[in-house]
Amino acid sequence: MTDEERFIFDLDGYIVIKDVLSDDEVSEMNAITNDQQKAKEAGEEVGSPSSWGGVFQSLIDQPKILPYLTEWLGPKVRLDHDYAIFMSQGESRGRLHGGDNGFEGDHWYKYRDGVIRTGLTVVTFFASPAGPGDGGFTCIPGTHKTNFLGSIPDDVRTFERDAHYVVQPVAEPGDALIFTEALVHGTAPWTANHQRRTYLYKFSPGHSAWSGNYYDLDAYDGLTEQQTRMLAPPSIGKRPDTLEEAAQA
Repeated sequence: MTDEERFIFDLDGYIVIKDVLSDDEVSEMNAITNDQQKAKEAGEEVGSPSSWGGVFQSLIDQPKILPYLTEWLGPKVRLDHDYAIFMSQGESRGRLHGGDNGFEGDHWYKYRDGVIRTGLTVVTFFASPAGPGDGGFTCIPGTHKTNFLGSIPDDVRTFERDAHYVVQPVAEPGDALIFTEALVHGTAPWTANHQRRTYLYKFSPGHSAWSGNYYDLDAYDGLTEQQTRMLAPPSIGKRPDTLEEAAQA
């Protein structure tokens, strides 16, 4: 991680990391997604993306992303839950939400003595482009530290009125966007003529959880020891560090 990346994340509450995944990985993800969508349409239970095979399982501890997570969520970071968002042209989803409102126990962002710590934090992997004005992930940069969270008008939250401070980041297939849930964010209506394909892996510090459901390791084949640590339920006492080299030290 560079000093500029650290500055951007602290300033905006999110950052886009370019070219995290290769073209081959993106192609494989799209092929698997095609099969999973057909299976779901046929009434089959498809589970969460992390259980869809090797390329999706590798996102649990994606090596280009994990250093950001261990720096911002601490050395015992865990995967809390994951899911996919697919959208067709004209489809709408959630309003702007989130922020450190005092009621969401793990939607928080802290800085002290050069160290950033966040609660629930999301890595969104892109398998299709999100160009200017396409919609999808949208946020209000800097609101992870705002003192006026309740002052955002409802018609802005519902995307009924444009506001200059609402931003839809641009991303290409293979990019990843990391944001803290303390940031006000949402899903703007999708306007592009291609399907939106994003995969959201949501991480927590090792001691906390957002989801009330923990991972069933039997749903995965060939988990590494590091991935097993990433999928472990939350705990504090004697919990090993996530990174393999740290756990073995």
